[in-house]
Amino acid sequence: MASFYSFKFYKTIAGICLFTSCVWNVEVTSASLYDWPTKHTASDYGQDRYGNTIYKQGCTHDIDVVNQLVDFDKSGYNKHKLPKPNGMKVRVDTWIQAITSISESTQDFEVDLYINEMWEDPRLRFDHLNPCKPNMSLDNSLLDKLWTPNTCFVNSKEAFIHQSPFTNIFLMIYNNGSVWTNYRVKLTGPCQMELQRFPMDVQKCSLTFESFNYNVAEVHMVWADINPISILGATELPDFTLVDVLATSEETKYPAGYWDELTITFIFKRRYGWYIFQGYIPAYLIIIISWISFYLGTMALPARTMLGVNALIAMTFQFGNIISNLPRVSYIKAIDIWMLSGMTFIFASLLELAVVGHLSHVKMRKQQHAKLEIASHRSSPIFWSRKYDPKSKTPQRLPLANDQWNDQNPLGGSLRDVTDLSYSFHELQLKRTVPLWHKLIPVKQDWDPERIDRMSAICFPLIFILFNIFYWGYYVGYSRFTDIRKPAH
Repeated sequence: MASFYSFKFYKTIAGICLFTSCVWNVEVTSASLYDWPTKHTASDYGQDRYGNTIYKQGCTHDIDVVNQLVDFDKSGYNKHKLPKPNGMKVRVDTWIQAITSISESTQDFEVDLYINEMWEDPRLRFDHLNPCKPNMSLDNSLLDKLWTPNTCFVNSKEAFIHQSPFTNIFLMIYNNGSVWTNYRVKLTGPCQMELQRFPMDVQKCSLTFESFNYNVAEVHMVWADINPISILGATELPDFTLVDVLATSEETKYPAGYWDELTITFIFKRRYGWYIFQGYIPAYLIIIISWISFYLGTMALPARTMLGVNALIAMTFQFGNIISNLPRVSYIKAIDIWMLSGMTFIFASLLELAVVGHLSHVKMRKQQHAKLEIASHRSSPIFWSRKYDPKSKTPQRLPLANDQWNDQNPLGGSLRDVTDLSYSFHELQLKRTVPLWHKLIPVKQDWDPERIDRMSAICFPLIFILFNIFYWGYYVGYSRFTDIRKPAH
């Protein structure tokens, strides 16, 4: 019986010990979860397999480090005072994320980019505080407590920091006092376009970055030594190809002194394929259609007139459709030269039609006058004619009977042999009415409408081909002989 109570006693004691042990473990675990240690062993921190920092024994947490650095009461940090009395050096580099649009009408472009700035602030050194990490990634709200170079794009039309879903600002402080900031910005910048060679033009758009508050004596802005500008991905635009991005720097004089300016220059080359298919090729067809009138003959004057006028109207509408989306400039563009030259060719074909129409009318009047002369002399018993020899200049008198008119004259010749009768009388008439300036300046009388049409059908296309050779050779080959990578000023 005694052994039974002894066993029960030991069992009770064991249960109490087990309960006490469990309570102790829970308390220790709770303390480790909610009470972050401020000091640990420096040799016990490291990284897990995912690269995350493991806080263990002996290091100072980031928030404690920051509180000691920027607390004015503890460290005397003043964000309005330059970190170095001799001036600050700020290194800048840019990551181009995307170029979204370029507008000729408003002469600007939109770009998304990252701006990286790095400077050294000795007051922010924390290697003596036994930190857990050699650098700290902090919330951007801390920037309001730190000295910054207050940089901005001075020539931007619009700029804002992305807010998706929070303010896109990255802040990192290194244990040696170096500060790295990164801003993801959307910008609308000016692009003063030169459209003399439109649509085979090359455009240069620039953004100027500088410190707004500090001149060169206080803040010296420089580009990073390696890759000051990087392009993160493909920058595809429907109308332009990004040829190059340049990084330049210069000192600019203001009334308050000299400022460092860092300039990003984007060089774009226009893709003129759309203008070839929508502008040039239809205009080519309109001009070629206007040449069909040369083959319609001199009798189809109404049809030729309608064809030429319609071609001129179509060319005018085509020209207006292309330039409707372009800014109004006072100089001549490349497409203006081509379109105006095309309209000149069409207008010249209308002038040729007017000349042909006039000569055809004169020729018709001559033929009608000759018929009237033949009819009037057929009723006469005697008329003049070149007999049989066309080289003879001496007219011969041929008697004809009024009442015996037939196809045979008394000398046995046929009236068909005197078909040049009208020309004989016409030559006599010209001798009496030739103007004085015709006698002083020889004028050919053998320019007939058919010959002018034949010559125009050859000369117009030939001159047009020569014009296109010079036009395309100059404008397309221009970029090959010009340094398009020279920065714009």
